[in-house]
Amino acid sequence: MNKLNLSIEGYKCFKEETTFELNNITLLTGANSAGKSSVIQSLLLLKKISKGSITESNPWIDLDLNDPNYALELGKYDDIKSRSDNDYEDFLNDSHPTDIGFVLNEGMAKIELTHNKDAENNVNVTSDVKSIESFKKYLDKGFVYLNAERMAPHYMYKNTDNADFCDCHGTNTGNVYQKHENDNCSIKRAYSNSDKNKWSIELDKWIDFIFPGVAVQVVSSGEDHYQVKVLGNAATNVGFGITYALPILVSGLTVPEGGMLLVENPEAHLHAKAQSNMGYFLARMAAAGVRVIIETHSEHVVNGIRRMIVEGKTEMSHEDMTIYFFQDKEEKKKIMEITMDKYGNLSDFPEDFFDQVRQDTLAILRIEQG
Repeated sequence: MNKLNLSIEGYKCFKEETTFELNNITLLTGANSAGKSSVIQSLLLLKKISKGSITESNPWIDLDLNDPNYALELGKYDDIKSRSDNDYEDFLNDSHPTDIGFVLNEGMAKIELTHNKDAENNVNVTSDVKSIESFKKYLDKGFVYLNAERMAPHYMYKNTDNADFCDCHGTNTGNVYQKHENDNCSIKRAYSNSDKNKWSIELDKWIDFIFPGVAVQVVSSGEDHYQVKVLGNAATNVGFGITYALPILVSGLTVPEGGMLLVENPEAHLHAKAQSNMGYFLARMAAAGVRVIIETHSEHVVNGIRRMIVEGKTEMSHEDMTIYFFQDKEEKKKIMEITMDKYGNLSDFPEDFFDQVRQDTLAILRIEQG
């Protein structure tokens, strides 16, 4: 799978043009409020833009910055426009330079303040027909975004009309499960690379891989509701781990080859071994042809991905993984690209990159030694 080049300029913390190479599997990790979520949001905005209609005579579209379908609550133009002390007066004087720009490979879009005063949360997007077609080429093969806030345990879930892919909070996961449970699962996504297994059987195997001894059922309850049962118990009686992980597993097995899966905090509510195995699963889905982009704070997720690649059971190479480490020190944001060699060694191991155990151990030793 070829890398995608995503460039961001003028959006939030990305005042200067910043380019990311989106690999088969790309990890965004590091300090809070350093720009990781802004990378994800940029892709979500481009996905929304790709749905717009642009003509040569009308080269702009109206874009709502607040969209529950993508868990977007971006506010107004001024909330997303990067700024510094030098241009603050321009904002006070209502002078808004048009310099929020996104580029995805050969496609380009610019965001400017809307001229429609009745739509204060909207912005104008200028682009061209070829760019929109380019966005569609990369983002319409299958695009699933899973927000950090996913499906909480409920006794009953309401059926939805959308059953092709999981929504951003995974609230329709049961419907997606029921639609695909009798499908065949591709060999590349099967737990043991076995052929002619049903989708539901392979899902069960992956669930057991991450949650040993656990079995999940989706049971219809009337026409409008369904239940998620874990070992025969209602989801409310088994905690958050299963329901938070289930949309990731279901999505990994349903996003088409060539599609994109964006996951925030796949480690949420999972213990260390489960986090590592979740990383392994996501790497397997990337090896099967899904472009996977992960925002994570878990070294275990990272190590699970490294383990899957070094294991060598798929065609995925160490060159197919990229880590972007975001730092925010002394009010200066820095992004470091970290790669991996064929033995699983990382190219860099900067301070604060999953070295907190070492830092805490040294601090304890210093205290003990007086």
